Amino acid sequence: MATLRSTLPDLYLSRLAFLEDVLFDEIDIEDGVVSRILKIKDMGSKPIVRTTTVGSFGTVPVKSEGAAVAYDEMAMGFDKTYQADTYELAFRTSKEALDDEQEEVVSDAARALGQSMTYAYNVNHAGIFNSFTSTTGSPDGVALFATNHPLLGGGTEQNTLTTAADLSVSSLRDAFNDILDTTDDGGKLIHWRPRYLLVPGELQWLASELVDSPDRPDTANRAINAFKKQDGAGLSVIVWPYLTDVDAWFLLAEPSVHNVRSYWKEQPNVMHDWDFETSSMKVKIRARWVRGWSDFRGVYGSAGA
Repeated sequence: MATLRSTLPDLYLSRLAFLEDVLFDEIDIEDGVVSRILKIKDMGSKPIVRTTTVGSFGTVPVKSEGAAVAYDEMAMGFDKTYQADTYELAFRTSKEALDDEQEEVVSDAARALGQSMTYAYNVNHAGIFNSFTSTTGSPDGVALFATNHPLLGGGTEQNTLTTAADLSVSSLRDAFNDILDTTDDGGKLIHWRPRYLLVPGELQWLASELVDSPDRPDTANRAINAFKKQDGAGLSVIVWPYLTDVDAWFLLAEPSVHNVRSYWKEQPNVMHDWDFETSSMKVKIRARWVRGWSDFRGVYGSAGA
């Protein structure tokens, strides 16, 4: 296995005498989106976490005087199991490199490991939104964004447009209408409220125009922008460069409302140890997490036209 010294001879052989900067392939990666849009939980000591949905009761009926009360039953729904994956990456450097006053390079390399972990975390979680066809890990057997989520009381529900469409005033309006008609498994309206419009970088300008303009951006006529004050709160645009479909867009409730979630089993941490035989220091970053969804309500998406 190569060491940091042998793989970067320009650094170590020159002893940095004429080198002004060490430019690692690291940037400040935006890592605050996941915590804003997903329900983040801790697995603790549990090896797995299971969730299940329960069919809600129907509408309470009128009871005639003297008549017996009606009984309803709760139906078991869809199960979901979460088991954390392990993410690790390491490098090693020789004792000679450390002795030759190259500690700064080693420290920078350790920070670069952290950047790699942040990148992996974002890419993995964005994968939830980057496929409109995958049923892997689906509790109800269909993709997260679908027109045919099965209901325990019969029938289906949708959290995507019947005909996929690009982001626009009309498609947002259709999405809000679908959300207004969302029902629980007992057929009762639940009307969850979108709070975030999640888009890739390519749609950030259009999304801001649609959401933040004081007037409707699609007409020269004087008309208020209804999305700006929807439900008295309005939408907030979140731009996430890890979304790979440049046409896809999503509406999300607050994480406390929906059930697209992520579990930490082990927070990222850096470990180091000495290899006695080679006198090399080994540095490793490690974390364990799992992400997925237990119920489709509270999120809505379109793959674009």
